[in-house]
Amino acid sequence: MTPALEAHEPLERAERFGLALGLMLAAALMWPLRHHVIDDTFVHLRYASHLAQGEGPVFNTGEHVYGCTSPLWIAFIADGMALGLNGLRVARVMGLLATLATIPLFLQLMRRSVRLPALRALATVAWSANAWLLMWSMSGMETPLAVALVIAGFVAFTEGKQWGTRPVRTGALWALAALARPEAVLLLLLWGITLLVDANNRVGLRRLVYGVVPPALVYGAWLLFARLFFGTFWPRALAARGAVHAGLDLPGLFGQLRVVAQTDGVPLLLLAASLAFGARAVRGRGPLAAQRALPWLWLLLTPLLYAARGVPPNSRYLLLVLPVLEWLAWRAADAWWLPRGAGPRPRRVPAAVLGFAATALAVLVNVGVYESQVVPQVERSTALLHGGLIPWGEWFKNHAPPGAAIAAPEVGAIGFLSGTRVLDLTGLISPELEPSPLRARDPVARLALARVARPEFLIDRAPRAFELLERSPYAAALAPLGRAPAGAERGRADSVYTFYRIDWSVLDTLAAARAAGGERGRGADTTSGATR
Repeated sequence: MTPALEAHEPLERAERFGLALGLMLAAALMWPLRHHVIDDTFVHLRYASHLAQGEGPVFNTGEHVYGCTSPLWIAFIADGMALGLNGLRVARVMGLLATLATIPLFLQLMRRSVRLPALRALATVAWSANAWLLMWSMSGMETPLAVALVIAGFVAFTEGKQWGTRPVRTGALWALAALARPEAVLLLLLWGITLLVDANNRVGLRRLVYGVVPPALVYGAWLLFARLFFGTFWPRALAARGAVHAGLDLPGLFGQLRVVAQTDGVPLLLLAASLAFGARAVRGRGPLAAQRALPWLWLLLTPLLYAARGVPPNSRYLLLVLPVLEWLAWRAADAWWLPRGAGPRPRRVPAAVLGFAATALAVLVNVGVYESQVVPQVERSTALLHGGLIPWGEWFKNHAPPGAAIAAPEVGAIGFLSGTRVLDLTGLISPELEPSPLRARDPVARLALARVARPEFLIDRAPRAFELLERSPYAAALAPLGRAPAGAERGRADSVYTFYRIDWSVLDTLAAARAAGGERGRGADTTSGATR
């Protein structure tokens, strides 16, 4: 195994230059994305605002539903809001700082296992230009924090003469990562398994104990709270995704590979070439065999977990494995280009030249993705939100009567900005809307939610505005309020939000008339069942 640098060793000149260049490059590319926001950002803000007000981590006051996937992120935002700060600004600043923090952390990871300072610096510059990392940096989402914690855990993991000799710090950091993104629990499980496999002597047993205790205290405390407060250990998002797909989603797995290859195609090729042509130099030997496999297991099993759960390919989720991919690629290249038998000095210049070429190509590829995909996507999604759900959230704040409720397919901006109770038509925030009544054909048109709730307002997403009035048998009970662009759903054309006020007295009359006329269809049964 390559000797690791100690944490106190000063940076080489090349490393200082690479770090400064990487920070400046990332900051420059983040600036045009500073207004990025998505609807899920407001979901975090809604939970955080209630937490700051002392109502607990809830979306709707008094409803203990585990609909948040990042309790650590919500807690940080809530701290800022409790101090009187703007929650969205707090989230963006934290995202900025977390993104920038990944760059020196990545350099420190390079210093643990890459011998040539020039390669460490070049790898750091390449990471700082990652288009997917930049895309989510200023969105107010938890992704940058989760990525920073994953990298920090690997920095602690690789510290010392042998990997895994800092188990307390490693376990604590990855436990925090699991509180930022739920899939990081897999990293904790892999960490525990490798510790157990390597616990074949007194030192290994001590490492096992020290490695397990911090996650047990940190993440175990949250699990206990979640079970007592929400009645479940896991976020509803995990159960919902598992319900939509059975088996391994192979098209989704290839979709993930395409997403990764768009920004990390160069590291992928570099890793493949290093393993193909320098396998003997890369392989190495050492006593902690199981723990040496940990980063590889994390890199390979995380996409498989997503595919098994039916999670659509998404750069926001895959970002958790990208720094590990790039680290392994540069570590393998360092071992290939500078084999131990030949000595590093005669090959420093060729290795640096190859590293420079790989970095230049990686940066060019990522800048291309940034210009062609990231900036247009950020501008379009942000403009749609500011032209649609954000102003309507403000409208509901000013016009919804006290105690009103809104049924919506996207609940973040509407819920946070209106301050009104929101019913999630997907069932994620509102589990009462998930059972069979809303699994019927076109449940929105049939107003199937009447079996469990009677919201004053309804938001419908459809290809055309006011289309619900054409397809609903209870159109007379719907008073149109307006419309707003919704953009394109995954794999579909652009759609439109249409906003309605529901007159339940009219619906009761229509339902009674349908029942009296002998109508026994699914729509009549579903609606009239709530009117009795």
